[in-house]
Amino acid sequence: MSYGLLNLGSQALTSNQTALNVVGQNIANVNTDGYSRQRPEFASRENIGGVEVYDIARIADQFLNKQIWADSSSYNSSDIYKTYAEELDNLLASEATSISTAMDNYFGALQTAVDDPTSIPNRELFVAEAQALVQRLNDMDANLSRQNESLNGRLESGASEVNAVARNLAQINDKLRIASAAGTEVNELLDKRDAALDQLAELVNFTTIEDTGTGAMSVFVGNGEPLVIGKDANELVATQDPADASKRNISLRIGNNISDITGQIGGGEIGGLLDYRDTILDTARDQVGVITLAFADTMNQQHMQGMDLDGELGGRLFTDINSASAMSNRVLSDGRNTANISSALVRIEDTGELKASEYRLVMNSEDDFTLIRESDGKRWDSSDFNQEMGASSDVDADREFHVDATTGELTLRVDGFTLSMEPQSGGFASGDQYLIQPMRTAASDIDTVIQDARDLALAAPVKVEANGSNAGTGVASIAVIDRAVLEASVDQDSQVLTPPIRIEFSEAEVPAGSGNVETVYRVFDVTDLSNPVEIDDDADPLTPIQPQVFAAGEPLQLPADYGYEVVINNQPAAGDTFDVTYNEGGVSDNRNALIMSDLQFDKTTVDNASYQDRYGQLIERVGTQTAVAQINAQASKSVLDSNIQARSSISGVNLDEEATKLIQFQQAYSASAQLIRASQTIFDALIGAV
Repeated sequence: MSYGLLNLGSQALTSNQTALNVVGQNIANVNTDGYSRQRPEFASRENIGGVEVYDIARIADQFLNKQIWADSSSYNSSDIYKTYAEELDNLLASEATSISTAMDNYFGALQTAVDDPTSIPNRELFVAEAQALVQRLNDMDANLSRQNESLNGRLESGASEVNAVARNLAQINDKLRIASAAGTEVNELLDKRDAALDQLAELVNFTTIEDTGTGAMSVFVGNGEPLVIGKDANELVATQDPADASKRNISLRIGNNISDITGQIGGGEIGGLLDYRDTILDTARDQVGVITLAFADTMNQQHMQGMDLDGELGGRLFTDINSASAMSNRVLSDGRNTANISSALVRIEDTGELKASEYRLVMNSEDDFTLIRESDGKRWDSSDFNQEMGASSDVDADREFHVDATTGELTLRVDGFTLSMEPQSGGFASGDQYLIQPMRTAASDIDTVIQDARDLALAAPVKVEANGSNAGTGVASIAVIDRAVLEASVDQDSQVLTPPIRIEFSEAEVPAGSGNVETVYRVFDVTDLSNPVEIDDDADPLTPIQPQVFAAGEPLQLPADYGYEVVINNQPAAGDTFDVTYNEGGVSDNRNALIMSDLQFDKTTVDNASYQDRYGQLIERVGTQTAVAQINAQASKSVLDSNIQARSSISGVNLDEEATKLIQFQQAYSASAQLIRASQTIFDALIGAV
């Protein structure tokens, strides 16, 4: 009896001492991050009686852990997205950096020049504001480029952090394997394992498979790509995008093989960075580029239709949007391509048709291709284009293409630009890809050309004047419509039109003999004022020259293309004449400046919007995306905190509860000691009785 009592007491003493140790471990780690409380598991010993601690259970809810990893990944993705979006939103909207503010100043200075086009100070102010606007555009692109570089740096550091966590997990897995084989306790290792997975969830989304025998955790990223398998860890690598050297992609290195998994990565800081780059940053750069191209092109075209203070036709106000360097920089060849390109150019044809997007051209064969607009996923196969069989110059409308049978040169037009690519010998290779960025670098490329205020072409180079003796109510206006043609019609040395013309009105039966009298006009060459010569539109002396029927408010049908058009409103009388000459000495003329000023509100300049309307749309879109990101981050944080609280209530150490258990096991320990003492007393009594 005493032996049984002694055995029971010693077992109870040992078991409760173990329980006290577990409680002490819990209390000691009450402030340890990632620690899961432990609980001694008691069991009665079969057949021989007594008690034992058969296990020290780790209190953890693995389902809840997985939910927290998913929530943490979602939150960190939204949070980093929000951080960069807020920075971009402030950059676009802040008065100190806003393009719209600089444009207001530019057009304000232009209006000052309109008020007094002869004032040199007014002209110099306009040149200065044009330079300030260009600097603002350059700075905007530089800031967006810096944000892209910052994003690249974060991707590189993020990949390094993932690799450090992966190596740590692999080591923990190996220790779990060894400890399980030796039958030693692994609870602390499991806590370290889950803490490492908590860190990994902040960086990237993943899935796991647990080895139930050892507790080792295999981790997979992307579409099941192995990051950690047992005691082996693979590496994430930030690699240069083969199609665009300014970007970093995420690849997985397994042994000597590296595979790009950028499109598979989601969640965590890395996923948030990639998402931000694809949905906001690249689009914002393209939007700013579209505005820049439309602004520079329309301003240049109108300025070139004017006349400066020296009576010369205007030049470009800003750099040519289709300079050789700009056109060649718009095409990027994928580094994995097998065919070589001798030349590749993108020429902007119509800025009003441009879409804020980059394009990917995939060659299916030498003359078969697929074009993808990345902003909306729109795809065109070569069969969706009309093939011109003549020459590349015949490609002059949207969705036309031509392949040169001799050189293999591919020319296609879409969305306001023309792409021309000529392969070296051998032609294009199937599978080769090319990235087309028609507007990505526009804001960095733009610069002012005019430095001298006298070179500002604020006046119109041609004028139309009514004869002082006109009896009708006709009011004439003239506008340049083609600079190149006008230039051919102007003698720059003598600053005269060749020819100067006179428009003379009369009345005639139209058709002859019908009795229907119409106001008609004829056009005369008045190079020799004393001997006007009627201009024959077909140059056939045997064919009588027919007068044109006058229509008020409609451009007159001149006998040749002179690069300008004349419109007469109201009603001229028979015998009225209007003379069209070069605007020699017209330094106080502000007609071209007025047209340039009106471009500020022209709704057709940038895809059915004005410059600043389009910029406002960009600010609104980025602001909306930023607000959504803020809401998503807040909601994700709330869900994450709730689940962390739930895990803490299950796995965390409650000091009140542990204090109760401490008293409980302490009393049990004392009672166990009393069993041993009772056993000793009985034994002593038996010995004394002998």
